[in-house]
Amino acid sequence: MKHKCFAAVVLAAALLLTGCGGAAAPAGPAGSGAASQSAAAAAVQTAQKERITDQWSLEKTVRGEMIGVQKLSIHVPQFVCDSPDAAALNEELAAMYAAEYMDYESYPDAEVPQGEECSQTEINWDAYWYGDCVSLVMRSHDYEDAPWYYSGWCFDFASGKRLTTAELLQRMGLDPDEVQTQVYRQAMQAFDREMAQGAYYEGLRLGGNLSEMRMGTLEYNALENLCLLLPQQDRLVLRGKYCSETDWGWQQLDVEIPLTSAAPADTPVLTDTYDGVQVQLKGTQGTITLSPAPKTDQWGDIDIRVEQTRTYPILGAYNEYVDVCIGDQDDGFFRPVVYLLTKDGVVEYVDVLRCLLFGDTMAMICQDPIYFANNGTALELCGSEVNLRRKDGSVLELASLSAEWSVQEIPYSVTGSYNYTGENGWNWLDLGSDSIVQLGVQDNSRIYRGNAAYLGVVPEGVVLGIYANETEAGQSSIEFVAAFKLDLYYENLTMTMIAGQNPFAEGETQLQMTRSYG
Repeated sequence: MKHKCFAAVVLAAALLLTGCGGAAAPAGPAGSGAASQSAAAAAVQTAQKERITDQWSLEKTVRGEMIGVQKLSIHVPQFVCDSPDAAALNEELAAMYAAEYMDYESYPDAEVPQGEECSQTEINWDAYWYGDCVSLVMRSHDYEDAPWYYSGWCFDFASGKRLTTAELLQRMGLDPDEVQTQVYRQAMQAFDREMAQGAYYEGLRLGGNLSEMRMGTLEYNALENLCLLLPQQDRLVLRGKYCSETDWGWQQLDVEIPLTSAAPADTPVLTDTYDGVQVQLKGTQGTITLSPAPKTDQWGDIDIRVEQTRTYPILGAYNEYVDVCIGDQDDGFFRPVVYLLTKDGVVEYVDVLRCLLFGDTMAMICQDPIYFANNGTALELCGSEVNLRRKDGSVLELASLSAEWSVQEIPYSVTGSYNYTGENGWNWLDLGSDSIVQLGVQDNSRIYRGNAAYLGVVPEGVVLGIYANETEAGQSSIEFVAAFKLDLYYENLTMTMIAGQNPFAEGETQLQMTRSYG
């Protein structure tokens, strides 16, 4: 009976080699013994190796006028499957990793003279299996001391279909949205930690570079940009990267995601209240609640009315927090600021009034961390302002720092001119790095000019608050908050509304505009 069961396992593994079908990787039969289980696992591994093989490889040292002496070690894989998706993926891999180097096949072998530098190009791949599904990870680098660059593809041999990263995560019983949140948080924490420790931030604030790097970190770590690794049966690693001031401009980031459920952590709740403003932080969720009060009633003079209690989610907060405190900016008007202290001792903040100035907001935006305000242990209210107590016993006043930190140029990636043609005609938008904004609506029937204020970054893009008056009449005005993200390849600017009315297409929460020149 043992022999029959073992033969069935080997047969199942062999069936994996035919076409794209076959059963999932089989486990050893109950009671078969360690030897038969080991043999079955070996049969499965053999079958898996036959499913992904090299479609083209080159191991050679060559010499050229433009490249000098170069050592090439290139292995480009293929999915051994007769499905349209597999064929398309194989063509994609060949175009990306093989086409550039095929001419070198005809080059004679070269020797590297002693003392002469020789560059090294290496391209290779790894396959990580989950049943019939595989995560193919390509790795490449062009210099011996250069970091590895990674790209990933997911494929299901049972169906012959390409999978997204989210789809493979679902096969593993994971919620892609929850995983994405974890990755974003860890990526931003790694970025903020490096900035605070390295003191790079002063020069980077010019030209919106610092905000650009934070936005880039979010973009790099969208699920579909990540490589999925399964170094062990119960261990999942998502490989991304974050922006850095290193020579290569980025650092590798590995986020480990447990495949087994863990006991829920005892998450503390952080709260504070100050003159009609209340904040609550619990784990990844943060809210700010505004209530009618003598202080908030002052905002009626600038057409902001708090007539009933309302709660807003906090967007753009990615860290783990150990303390929270609300104070006043104290610039002659009630300007509450919510300060958040991260576990790494860095201060972040939400300028409540600044978020309200650009329309009927649906959320509060957490500004970039004040990296100078680091090594903190606690937040303290002193009079109406908040101070940071630091590890060395010193005290840092935060009101002036948060006011200074809010003044940042518009990140360069979203500056420029864009247009959109909709049902109501042609529209255009011009964003300048000097924060000047102009808009033309409905075939220039209304033209606006005003200012854009940087508020923070969210996965949907750079968050800007925009206020503009109609140029000719000077009476009507528009105000709104939106996230802007530019797709460099297609040169499309996606505008996602956060507060106020979409000026170009009423009721639309998201809109794509095309970059224009001239």
